[in-house]
Amino acid sequence: MKLNVLPTILCFFFVCFLQGQELDSLAIKDSIKKYSYTAGISFDEYRYKESLEAATAGITFAEKINDIYSLCILHNDLGLSYESISELDKSKTNYFKSLKYAKEVANDILICRVYNNIGNIYSEGFKNTDSAIYYYEESLKISSKLKDTAEILTPILNIGWTYVDLNKFDEAYPYLIDSERMINTVHGDTSAKVQVSFLLGRYHMHTEDFKLASNYFDKSIVYAKKEKLLSELTEIYKSYAELAEKQGEPANAYARLQQHVKYKDSLYNKTKIRELQNAQIKFEVEEIRKNFELVEAEKKDQEIIIKQSQQISYVLMIAGFILILLLINMFKNYKFRNRALAKLRLKNSELRTAKEEAEQQANLKSQFFSTVSHELRTPLYGVVGLTSLLSEDFPNLKGNENFKSLKFSSKYLLSLINNVLQINKIESKSVKLERIPFNIRNLVNEVVNSFGFAINQNENNVHKKIDEQIPEILLGDSVRLSQILMNLIGNAIKFTESGNIWIQLDLVKIEDSKHTIKFTIKDDGLGIPEEKQVAVFDKFVQLRPIEKNYQGTGLGLPIVKRLLELFNSDITLESKKNEGATFRFSIIFEESKELLEQVVLTSNNMIDSHEKHILVVDDNKINRVVTKRILMSKGYQCDVAEDGFQALEKVKNNSYNLILMDINMPKINGIETTKQIRTLQIETPIIALTAVEEDQIKDQIYDAGMNDFIIKPYDIEEFHQIILKNLYVNLI
Repeated sequence: MKLNVLPTILCFFFVCFLQGQELDSLAIKDSIKKYSYTAGISFDEYRYKESLEAATAGITFAEKINDIYSLCILHNDLGLSYESISELDKSKTNYFKSLKYAKEVANDILICRVYNNIGNIYSEGFKNTDSAIYYYEESLKISSKLKDTAEILTPILNIGWTYVDLNKFDEAYPYLIDSERMINTVHGDTSAKVQVSFLLGRYHMHTEDFKLASNYFDKSIVYAKKEKLLSELTEIYKSYAELAEKQGEPANAYARLQQHVKYKDSLYNKTKIRELQNAQIKFEVEEIRKNFELVEAEKKDQEIIIKQSQQISYVLMIAGFILILLLINMFKNYKFRNRALAKLRLKNSELRTAKEEAEQQANLKSQFFSTVSHELRTPLYGVVGLTSLLSEDFPNLKGNENFKSLKFSSKYLLSLINNVLQINKIESKSVKLERIPFNIRNLVNEVVNSFGFAINQNENNVHKKIDEQIPEILLGDSVRLSQILMNLIGNAIKFTESGNIWIQLDLVKIEDSKHTIKFTIKDDGLGIPEEKQVAVFDKFVQLRPIEKNYQGTGLGLPIVKRLLELFNSDITLESKKNEGATFRFSIIFEESKELLEQVVLTSNNMIDSHEKHILVVDDNKINRVVTKRILMSKGYQCDVAEDGFQALEKVKNNSYNLILMDINMPKINGIETTKQIRTLQIETPIIALTAVEEDQIKDQIYDAGMNDFIIKPYDIEEFHQIILKNLYVNLI
């Protein structure tokens, strides 16, 4: 409960502070009103000194509370007073300050009046009539918007007078007529009537309408005498005398000149007195200003000292309370931190255990897939290899439907296993794209030919169209591209019966050596319903029409989508039920200058296979038989070894041009066998024969000293090309 005292004390000090501030503000506002009133009255009574003093003092107080409206009025009063004592620069400075404040409070009447005063100082003081007319017109724009006749009259009359003084009577006349109309209908200011009548008299004298000019001069004299306007009477009689002279009335001209001289003398005496007063005022004002500045400086210093003392007291008091709060808060935070650290240590321990378990599970999963890969692919290698050998040994089997089914089933099973392993590799982010040269046209043909049995079985027609501008040899990952095309073309064939499949490659962009190729795989088969077009890219999702059971794992399209992401690409699908499906994607390949296939072809022509002796090392009897038969079918001489120890004995006692080495063997595996062969300084090319995934074994293969690898089961043509390539490299 004691902690509640602190907010109460703080509130008490805060309320006291606000009350003090409010009282100070009211006192300052009263001072501003008093000084503003004094400045105005003093100016009207020609007591410019008092007006300057009052306006300056008022400005000081107005600045304390940022009273913008009062600052505008007081700076305008200062401008008027300084203009009256011919301090034109000071007058101009204060007028522009007043204008700035008037715009801040958005008071159009104040803006209008200040613009008019600025025009006056430019016209009468600086003799800059262009600037004067500009500011009069600005005043007129605002007063016209306000529709205030009194405010409109002043700038109109001033513009007309300025044009008359410039002898631009035609420009002046519209303003003079408007002024006369306003005075007669609304505004009855006698001083304005004097000015308008005098200016219209000058205008009609210029147009030689002497009678009308005389009438206006008479009117202006009557009004001016009534108000005792000596300056205006001096100017009127001067112009009136000029009129009499133009009328050929020298006696009247002389009499009017005498009146002009009379009023001029009176005005001169009055002006002299005013100038002496102004000079005295200027001196006194300067002295007052200096004294005022000294007083203000001392006052400010005192105020600063008082404020600083108050602030220091407040700061020390508040700092003491804040320090107490901080100590309490630090104690609470200390206890909270200890509890949080204990929980965090427990969570970290749990997370560490979970991480270790997850890593263990991931390793087990990886080992499982590696084992499954080897154990499934090894017998499949025998099945696929034996079917290929049977087709070569017994050509008549190629037309046998049972044999075709056997061959297709073995390839289908291999594709199924590859898909399961491939999706696992992609999800573990262990797939990386290769950059090797390949023939794009051969790749497409090989993919299509691999589906020969399925195409014939479903009675489909395949149409291939490859843009002629696409280079023959490209640089990229042909294996991943083959997997993409195999899945898309395989689906098109599977879901189309007695129909058509279109495979189209178009070159859409060339930038330097990079070629963007758009692939389109289209069919007119079952199609994909719109509601399933997103789901088909999810794992294990299959379309299973009721009337027919289509085989598959539902991994083909997910693999395609994820492989395309490796190419920084995406796939689009357009399809309607029973109207076929169209898949499109684009991949950027570089044009390759390395004609790898020509090298292989050249090496094939240069090498006499009958002279080449190859050692096959494999612990599986069927695999040894298959590999040996495939090699002998091309004329190679072959030796076989069941394990690594036999292989070591044979390489010590015989000379081989090439060694095909299985990896997973009992007693001593292929990696260790290769290392021991290399220690014997034998440089014979060694090719790994493995059913393990490439990314799991590749680094070990090359580190052991092997030259290349072949993944089982393999394509026979690809097998022979790798053999030829390594024989050719060894030859040169």
